[in-house]
Amino acid sequence: MGFSQKTIGLDEFKSKVEQNNRKLQANEQEYLQMKAEYRETNAAFLPQLSASHTAYRTDNPVMAFGTLLNQGIFSESDFAIDNLNNPSAITNFVSTFQVEQPLINLDKLVMRSALKDRADAQLEQNTFKKDALFLQAERLYMQLQLAYKSLVVLEKSKLTAEENLKSIEDFYTEGLLVKSDVLSAKVRLNEVENALSIAKNELQSISDYMYYMMNDEGSLLAPADKLQVHLKLNDLTEKLEERKDILAMDLSVDAYKKMKQSAGKMYLPTLNAFGNVQYFDEDLLGTGADNFFVGASLNWNLFEGGSRVAKNQKMKAQLQQAKIEAEDYKASAKVELQKAKRKLEEAENLMNRNQLSLEQALEAFQIRKNRFDEGLERATDLLNAEVRLANQELLYNQSIFQFNLAQLQVQFLGNTN
Repeated sequence: MGFSQKTIGLDEFKSKVEQNNRKLQANEQEYLQMKAEYRETNAAFLPQLSASHTAYRTDNPVMAFGTLLNQGIFSESDFAIDNLNNPSAITNFVSTFQVEQPLINLDKLVMRSALKDRADAQLEQNTFKKDALFLQAERLYMQLQLAYKSLVVLEKSKLTAEENLKSIEDFYTEGLLVKSDVLSAKVRLNEVENALSIAKNELQSISDYMYYMMNDEGSLLAPADKLQVHLKLNDLTEKLEERKDILAMDLSVDAYKKMKQSAGKMYLPTLNAFGNVQYFDEDLLGTGADNFFVGASLNWNLFEGGSRVAKNQKMKAQLQQAKIEAEDYKASAKVELQKAKRKLEEAENLMNRNQLSLEQALEAFQIRKNRFDEGLERATDLLNAEVRLANQELLYNQSIFQFNLAQLQVQFLGNTN
C-alpha cells in the first residue's frame, strides 16, 4: 500500500498487552498492597520477638544495689551503711531477649479473614479487568482489520473513478458528453482521494493506540488476517453469577460482614502471654548472671467513650451499603447482557441486509457500466452507481465489524468464554 508496515496477529497482540500493559501492572500492584495488608494480620497469632543490649554506669544507691544483685556479686560487706549510702560507681551491661505471644484476640482474627476476602475480591476484579482489556484489544484489532478493508475498497474505488474519468474524457473529446460530466467525474475522484487520506490517518491512529496498549512503539501495524464474519455460536451456557466482577462484589460483601463481626468482638477481652530472659555482666556482651520473667495479661476494655458503639454502627451501615450496591450491580449486569443480546440480533440482521444490498449495488453498477460503454447511460448515473457500490461495500464491512463485536460483547457479559 505504499508505506512501511509491521504485521501482527491477534494472539500476539493480546499476549503483549497481557505482558506489558501498564493498567494491568497497576492493578497487580493494587492487589499486592491488599495482600500485604492481609499478611500484616499475622501478628494476631504469631509471636513478636525482640532483643536489646543496654549499658550504663551509676553510683545511684538504689541502682547500684539492684545491679549488684542482678550481677550476682552482692556480698555481706555491701550491707555496710556507708556502702549502701555511698556506693562505688558500678558498670552494668544488660542483654535482653523478649517474646510476646498473642493467645486470644478474636476481633483481630476475624478482621484477618475480612482482609483476606478483600484481597481475593481484588484478585477477581483484576481478572475481570484483564478480560475487559482483552475485549478492548480484540475490538481494536478488528478496527485495524476494518480500516485496512476500507482502504482496499477505497483504492479500488479510486481505480474505478480514474477509469470512469478517462472514459468520460474520451466521450467528451468525441463530443458525446458535456463539460459538466467531466467535472463531476473529477469531483468524484477528489472525494475518493480525500477518503483515502482520512483512512490512512485512521490506520495510524489505531496503530498508535495499539502500541499504547502494548506499552511499545513502532511502525504502522497491519493485521495478520483479514476481516471476516465470525461463526455465530448458539446455545452458549451463560454463567453470569460466576463472572469475575460479580464474584468480586460477593467477596466484598463477605468482607464487610466480617468487618462488622470484628467490630462486635472488640467488646471481648484479649489474652496475651509474654516473657523475657536477661543477662547481666560488668563486661560488654557478658553473661555472668541471668534471670527470666514470664506471665500473661488479660485485658478487657469495658468502655471507650462510646467509640466502639459508633464503630459498630458504621460497620453495619457499610455492610448494608455494600449489599445494596452488589444487588444493583447484578441487576445492571443482567440488563446490559439483555441489551447486548438484542444488539447482536440487530447487528446480524443489518449485516444480512447490507450483504444483499451490496450484491444488488454491484449488479446495478455492472449494468450501468455496460450501458455507458455502449453510449446508452448518462455519466452522472454511472458515477452515482459507483458511489453507491463503494458506500455499500464500506457499510457491509462495517456491519461485519459490528456483528463480530456484538458477539464478543455477549460472550464477555454472559461469561460464556
